[in-house]
Amino acid sequence: MDSILKLEKISKKYGKKLILGDFSLNLETGNVYGLLGVNGVGKTTLMRIIMGIIPSDSGKIFYKNSKIGWNDTAYKKEVAYIPEEAVFYSGMRVDEFVNFNSVFYPKWNSDKARMFQKRFFLPTKARVRHLSRGMKLKLGLLVALAAEPELLVLDDPTSGLDVPTRLDLIGIIQEIVNSGTTILFASHLIHELEEIVRQIGILHQGKLYIDDNFQKIKESMKRVRIKKNETSIMVKDLEGLLLSKERGDQIDHIFFPWNPENKKKIISLCGEKVKIESMTLEEIFLAFISSIDRSFRGNTCC
Repeated sequence: MDSILKLEKISKKYGKKLILGDFSLNLETGNVYGLLGVNGVGKTTLMRIIMGIIPSDSGKIFYKNSKIGWNDTAYKKEVAYIPEEAVFYSGMRVDEFVNFNSVFYPKWNSDKARMFQKRFFLPTKARVRHLSRGMKLKLGLLVALAAEPELLVLDDPTSGLDVPTRLDLIGIIQEIVNSGTTILFASHLIHELEEIVRQIGILHQGKLYIDDNFQKIKESMKRVRIKKNETSIMVKDLEGLLLSKERGDQIDHIFFPWNPENKKKIISLCGEKVKIESMTLEEIFLAFISSIDRSFRGNTCC
């Protein structure tokens, strides 16, 4: 597939603190990319760089294979952006805000705007400042969808919302996915992306540590849960061990990449009752983060 967004060695510091270091990413047209990371790891900084809100210190950005600079604006006609904390003209009425935004997008679909206004129960004459956070998010989403963007950039938009509103938003995003719009979704609420993402990246300590197809990663990671005894020590010697975590009288051995031959060896050591399990996206994320942190602490100590 063709690349719609490509980042090459993007770096950014605030003072002496490194936020992003040589960050590279290639987003193919039609893909749904989940950029995962804990709060404060640099996701919002990256999104603002992509949208030209702040400049990077170094690196290159390409949209549809054309290099874009910080002051370029033409590509934004095809890109919709929903930040975690959206800035609105709070004195405008809802209908005024929608009409104001319509002039910036050549593909603006007025019928779709009206449809989503009714679906979201947005009162057209209400002042934006009187809307709840969830309603403001829906207003931003209305604008994004009516613009019929080639690329939709979402920066942790569900953070801080109540559960029903979050689930409603995730359902809408699933519809957008099915329509073929390319999506870059940054979030720390990992479990909500399980049914949406096709590719994941894990951003930690300023670097992109994992960048691959989600199903491929899921198939390549296994958790072996056994009782804590001498055999658990032998399991640690097997190929691909990423992490071991004690859970009471049990130990979880997490393997990545998983070697199918390990199953025979583990059963010979521990018997048929050993549990070899697949992992959820959230569990995969936490395993990688724990492994990175342990490796980092080890490198600083030795």
